[in-house]
Order: sequence, then structure tokens, then C-alpha cells
Amino acid sequence: MDPALLLNASYEPLSIVTWKKAITLLLLGKAEMLVAQSRKIRSATETFDLPSVLRLQRRVKVPHRRVHFSRSNVYRRDNYRCQYCGERFSASLLTFDHVLPRSRGGDTTWSNIVTSCQPCNRTKCSRTPAEAGMPLLNTPTEPRWWPFSAGAGNVDEHPDDWKPYLWI
Repeated sequence: MDPALLLNASYEPLSIVTWKKAITLLLLGKAEMLVAQSRKIRSATETFDLPSVLRLQRRVKVPHRRVHFSRSNVYRRDNYRCQYCGERFSASLLTFDHVLPRSRGGDTTWSNIVTSCQPCNRTKCSRTPAEAGMPLLNTPTEPRWWPFSAGAGNVDEHPDDWKPYLWI
């Protein structure tokens, strides 16, 4: 069964919850269903619509969250596109590249790492993009946290019902 998108009372996306958690929140009166899935579940005495999108009745204060720095999150930030040649690749054909090479004091930070295909990485070598004549397509920055930054993928991979509630 498909999961549900859980929104705060202010309609900001909070997380993705299992269908069991979604039904529990509804039955306890802690959430309201905004969009139902086409599927239903049955208990011994009742039939329930499965929620696709639900909103909490009371606002939950969410602390500022940061996206965990990882290879897969760098690829996700750059949309699996080499920041030098612009081609899209599968994760197995990508690497990440230090804009200012480590051999020259570059750190492994959001602002100094970009997604690169292996041929472009080899061509750039231990030079800056300017020295290599390989300008970056985008300036690397720390991505904004959203519920899917923990590994649930791209917004295009989620149900159409969710898209009006996702701010990207």
C-alpha cells in the first residue's frame, strides 16, 4: 500500500508516513484527510479510504533541519547532471569533484563539491574550473531541507496528488 504525505497544520510538508500511521492519525483525530487514494482498506466492521495527503490539526514546531552531506545528496542536488558537460548519468557513472581541489586546500563542503562524470573529472584533474576551461553550470550551495532530502527521491517520482503541496 502506498504511503501518504503528511503536512503540518500550516500546509508545509513534514514527512512521508506509512498508510498505517496515516490511518492512526485520522482515527485519533490528529489529522484530516485532504486527498484520498483510490484504494480502500477494510476492518471487520468498516471500510476506510486510504489517505494520499493529510494535514495535522495542530501545528507542530519543526526545528531548522539541514540536509546530510553525502554523495547521493550531492547527486540529487545536481539532478544527476555533470556540472561541467551537462549530461545526466546514473549514480554508478558519477563521481563528485572538488571545485577547489583538495590538493590546493579545498574542503569537502556543499559549496566546494559538484557532481561530475568520470571523463570530466579526469580532464579537470587538480585544477580549478577556470584553469581547466570548464565553467560550472551551477554554483554549488547547500540544498534546502525538504521531506524527501533524506532519500525519498525526486518530486517527479511521487504521486500527482502530492505535487500541489510540495514547494520546490
